[in-house]
Amino acid sequence: MEASSLYFRCNITPAQYQAAITSPAVGAGEFDDWQQWLDAAEVHGVRDLEQKAPDNAPALGDVLQGWVDCMYGSLMQYDEASQVWQFALVEFTNNYGEMIQLLAPLRQMAKYATPESDSFLLVYSYIWGDGDNAFLTLGQQRSQFASGPSPEQRAEADGVLEGLAEALQQQEYDYD
Repeated sequence: MEASSLYFRCNITPAQYQAAITSPAVGAGEFDDWQQWLDAAEVHGVRDLEQKAPDNAPALGDVLQGWVDCMYGSLMQYDEASQVWQFALVEFTNNYGEMIQLLAPLRQMAKYATPESDSFLLVYSYIWGDGDNAFLTLGQQRSQFASGPSPEQRAEADGVLEGLAEALQQQEYDYD
């Protein structure tokens, strides 16, 4: 099984964005719906679902920057004019335990997102077309698993990941 991709888009004001990225990153234990998601995906053996973040947890922005720094084909950008924050990884993981390690901190963005927005997170097999792993909506100050993205949301994710994949491919050619 090949690595899935991740795309996250959050509509968020500049003040809320600053508050979010400087807040301590949360652990999986902040959310109680992991097991239902894992059961639906027929995944077993994932541990530490109740794990809380330590008191000295790093800031959310630092955690996410760490992912960007160690992954080729990644994006983390905030557009103040459109008030849209995007985070993407072309090659994320196919391991559900690893997914939870990043999904938990990303889910905390729901507290800061514009309440009536269609902010979302999609983990799916962009490269290989093997389906979706997770789709979450972030509205009304909470995140929740949902059945799947709208065609517009999928097209948005595809477009961003395509741009990252092309840039990554161009980098590889530049090294040859």
